[in-house]
Amino acid sequence: MAIARAVGPWRRYEIVHESIHHYGSDATRSRNEVRLQPLPRKGIHLESFRLEVTPPAETDAQVDHFGNPTWLVSVEAPHSELRVTARSQVSIATRSGAPLAAIPWSPARLSRNPAVEFRLPSPRVPDLPAIKALADEMGLVERDWDSLLRANRELRLQFEYLPGSTLVSSTLQEILDLRVGVCQDFAHVLIALARHLGWPARYVSGYLVPEAESEGYSHAWVEIGSADGSWFGLDPTHKGETGDWHVAVAVGRDYSDVSPLRGVFVSASPGLVPEVSVRIAAVDQ
Repeated sequence: MAIARAVGPWRRYEIVHESIHHYGSDATRSRNEVRLQPLPRKGIHLESFRLEVTPPAETDAQVDHFGNPTWLVSVEAPHSELRVTARSQVSIATRSGAPLAAIPWSPARLSRNPAVEFRLPSPRVPDLPAIKALADEMGLVERDWDSLLRANRELRLQFEYLPGSTLVSSTLQEILDLRVGVCQDFAHVLIALARHLGWPARYVSGYLVPEAESEGYSHAWVEIGSADGSWFGLDPTHKGETGDWHVAVAVGRDYSDVSPLRGVFVSASPGLVPEVSVRIAAVDQ
């Protein structure tokens, strides 16, 4: 989030993200990349992080191409399930102030900047004629910040939020055809629109922590690159800019770069659908 705000009181939260992966028959070994460690950002401080793996595993922490903390988890003994639990504690500052406007790029300047990587098509966000048609349908103007804000606000008028209507593997074309989806799908559509309009745009995975007594949950949103080097968060699922309660875990070109757990295993049978749970709770000061 690239919003200029004064930092106020801090609130602390514990985030527990658990994934359980079952196999039809024992896996003789498995190796995975885990991206579940919150990113420290302005107004967000990572107090602690612990990764627990069952059965016992070899772990190694690295930083990937996009600057995301990435844990390499290797289990070299036979196992019927893999349980990965990430325990994070973060402090979040209450901030105030008006959001700023992103500065558009000239094509020549962007072509010489590393941010151009987020302007180009990516595995899950290809360049599709249907995106140009959607931009025309919405009356969006190239390299115009107000148009992009309007697209972020009005995307939910074009697409229905319907849990279970899509899969992690659903393509952008399928989302555009069905006009339904969830946060991951809306993020991919907005990224595609932004890139079509000349903006670098990246996918952000993370959490939306509870502002009051509501429950927090895993979430996905978008960040737009400004010509001054800053990034501005937009949340098309909630039709607004990102706020104090968006906790980023990883950034990338699209979901394929930031999936929480990705890897391979050796087994005579395919894996089953994983069980995933997220618990977020305020911690007494």
